[in-house]
Amino acid sequence: MRKQWLILLMAVVASASLWGCGSSGSGGSEVTAPAEVIDADNAGNCTICHTLEVHAEINGIAGVNPDMNGLGSAITHDCEDCHGGGQFHHGEGPIPYPSPDGARCAACHDEATLIMASKHNLGDPTNTSMIIPDTEHYVEGVCIRCHSAEGFMALKGIVGDQATIEAAFDAATNVPESFDADGNIILHNMVCGTCHNPLTKEMNTASEDWTPNNSASAQLALCTSCHNYKMNDGTIMASGDDYTVSTDAGVDGEYFTDDDVLSAGITTAMAGHHENAWYRLIASTHFDNPSSEGVIEGYVIRENGETPCFDCHGHELITNTGELDDPEALTIHTQWAQSGHAGKLLENVVAAVEAVDCNDLDGMGTASTSISHGRCNEQASAALAAGVTDATGIGWSHYNWDSTDARGDCQMCHTSTGFMNYVADPAGYDVADNDFSHLDGWNAVDGSGQNELLYCWGCHSNAETGDLRVAGAVTATYTYNDAAVVFPDVGSSNTCVVCHSGRGNNEVASESSRFAGHHAPAAADLFSEYSHVAYEYPGLDYTNVSFFAHDSIAADSAGPCVACHMNGDAADHSFDVVAKDDAGVIIGLNASVCVECHTGAHGAALVSEDGELGTVADAVALLEEESAGYQEAGVLLTDLLNLTNGQSNYTAAVIDEFNTADGDRGAFQNAKLPSDEPGGYAHNRYYVKRALYDAIDWVEDGEIDGTIADYSSDYPEAANWLGASRPN
Repeated sequence: MRKQWLILLMAVVASASLWGCGSSGSGGSEVTAPAEVIDADNAGNCTICHTLEVHAEINGIAGVNPDMNGLGSAITHDCEDCHGGGQFHHGEGPIPYPSPDGARCAACHDEATLIMASKHNLGDPTNTSMIIPDTEHYVEGVCIRCHSAEGFMALKGIVGDQATIEAAFDAATNVPESFDADGNIILHNMVCGTCHNPLTKEMNTASEDWTPNNSASAQLALCTSCHNYKMNDGTIMASGDDYTVSTDAGVDGEYFTDDDVLSAGITTAMAGHHENAWYRLIASTHFDNPSSEGVIEGYVIRENGETPCFDCHGHELITNTGELDDPEALTIHTQWAQSGHAGKLLENVVAAVEAVDCNDLDGMGTASTSISHGRCNEQASAALAAGVTDATGIGWSHYNWDSTDARGDCQMCHTSTGFMNYVADPAGYDVADNDFSHLDGWNAVDGSGQNELLYCWGCHSNAETGDLRVAGAVTATYTYNDAAVVFPDVGSSNTCVVCHSGRGNNEVASESSRFAGHHAPAAADLFSEYSHVAYEYPGLDYTNVSFFAHDSIAADSAGPCVACHMNGDAADHSFDVVAKDDAGVIIGLNASVCVECHTGAHGAALVSEDGELGTVADAVALLEEESAGYQEAGVLLTDLLNLTNGQSNYTAAVIDEFNTADGDRGAFQNAKLPSDEPGGYAHNRYYVKRALYDAIDWVEDGEIDGTIADYSSDYPEAANWLGASRPN
């Protein structure tokens, strides 16, 4: 019998001449599949000598293997996948990886690399063992439940609000412990084995009774068992105080506690821990109060989706909401949350938080801590009450955009759901297919009390990899000369072009009171030779000057929108090319591409003597001068149209959308360029300058003669920007 076993083992070893990664990796390159283990379901090579009791125990990396057979190679992972080839070990040793760590996981799984650098591994990618340093141990009390893999897996049935957890938690609860050679307890960070069974890829679960808001998502239940969000009955988990909002909550930082509950009040349950640290409360930025009017207090989680958490987060697991006072700690998430795509949500939350001094609630004048470390119920309530208003995000807060009956035509660019569905099939897009069932009480007629912002999953099909939904050149929703307007393929910037190409153009002067290009048609200006977004007076030249290059920036890669607004860095989701003060004056330049290209060949140079980004004072001053001139030119034209500020036009009456002459309506439309496309002076300065100059020329005397009056006394910035003759 022993001879037969030896022959069998030799045959298996011969068949396993290659070892390394198994074929079960979810990331990384393709690799050779391991040899089949003979009768693996019942024994397996390794079990001839080894028991697998170690995998029935809790381990932060390997998790818990419910199958004492070790599952064998027929199911996802076998012994050699993690420990290396048995041919290097059988009868002699050592096995290549006796205690595989995170680096071994990363050989097949790209996600493991992210996890090792994540907050779940205390942000230390060199800690491949993923063992918690002694200084970070929480070996006693409730902290071990969510601050160690072993504690989470042993105590995962203890979930709920703080009262429930404290009543159920037994300090003597048995948490499996192991020790190093010096007798120090070994606990693992909340890494691979915490959330998954790495041997089966299956997601672990918390208590079977834990189904926040009756969600169908196992992911939401798992994550929120520590990152508390909602109770099973839908109650928000936060400080335990009641709070409400007002329409100016995001502006002046008002906050409310038990004594101030109004009709829009929300009762919260006390989170399991950290209930008074606003930046640790998911609901402080991830809950939009459906009872408030005109305020979007947070991102709305798609609780009925398969990946509600990974809609925006991945295995990087770093958000850093509590480190906003450190610019180096900003992440894609905190950049986005302070951007226009989020309606400046996080800026408004921080403003409300900073208005509350946790150390001065007794009126004794004690100095406040930083926003990163303030801890009081009042500050938590302030964060939940603040949100996006028309002052910071009118494109998201102004209307009930998810009411398909009322705003269906707007949903492709004013909701993430509409955008996602439109770009999936522009030709077949039907607003009736826009499903907002993740919003509270939604129906197609009345919509919901909640509104969407432009979320990660709107633009990205995979938040972790950054894969974009828009893959090719964009076709506008309007035409020119009865032909489709197809913009150039500009790589990643195609995503921006979809909504920033405008809703229409002025091929024939629009009869609308609104600008035909709608708001923020930056791509329409940039690619004006395709869009013709402004009214172009007959017989005049609006083609780009020969040296115009803004439309070709990074044309072979990310495209001009990304190159400038993300500074060529896919991690920058603030989208701010310039920095402005509270009055809107440009005070800084964020995009290095500006100073790299503008060397003085055409117009002023934007490079200072030292060439250092951030010290280019001349560039900043020039951009502010250009912006101010562009805006004042719009004011000048508007005053001419409206007979205000002592100005008059050739009709001696107000000119608006009702005028019959195309030149009149065209001037009315072009006057809206600076307000609806405030970046036009930078996107395509010659195009917008000609459009405004020609409109002024027209309204002065009802004809185009190539000259305009001298407005330097009343409109000096406009006069300087427009110049003495038509720009050519």
